[in-house]
Amino acid sequence: MEFTITEQDHIRGNPDAEVTLVEFSDLQCPFCRSFHPTVQQALEEYGDTIRWVYKHFPLDNIHPEARPAAEAAECVWKQKGDEGFWAFADKVFEEQDRIGSTLYREVAESLGMDIAKYDTCVSQRTYEDKVEQDYQQGLRAGVTGTPGSYVNGIPVKGAVPYATLKAAIDQALQ
Repeated sequence: MEFTITEQDHIRGNPDAEVTLVEFSDLQCPFCRSFHPTVQQALEEYGDTIRWVYKHFPLDNIHPEARPAAEAAECVWKQKGDEGFWAFADKVFEEQDRIGSTLYREVAESLGMDIAKYDTCVSQRTYEDKVEQDYQQGLRAGVTGTPGSYVNGIPVKGAVPYATLKAAIDQALQ
């Protein structure tokens, strides 16, 4: 499976890395939350040889806050770029038991955002289409649950342990 990575995607790590991990994720998903530090560990271990690309895959039927969280994350990105997006995602996963608009706004404020612009972005659902495009791309790729990841196009399904992710990365590096 090949993915086109654009300026609208959120990349953590070396943008020109040899290995690309594309993760379709849901900010309300407990499995995504447990997988998040696993991918962070891979970035630490592999350094410039890997990039992590985050795409939204809100499971609306079981996670009613997934789509609002994704849209809020995009509103943060609009002002603070990828660094802000990732800081938002990290904090929302960390505080997932408090998920909701109050948490999103607190995180936005802590990142020094122009809150009036953030509030307008969220209330107008400015990034509704972007979130849906990510979701549709995930469906086309065969994602059925979250996290749904691909290491250089090879599927890695679920919140796998680090050893499993490491094996997929090592195989991609061969």
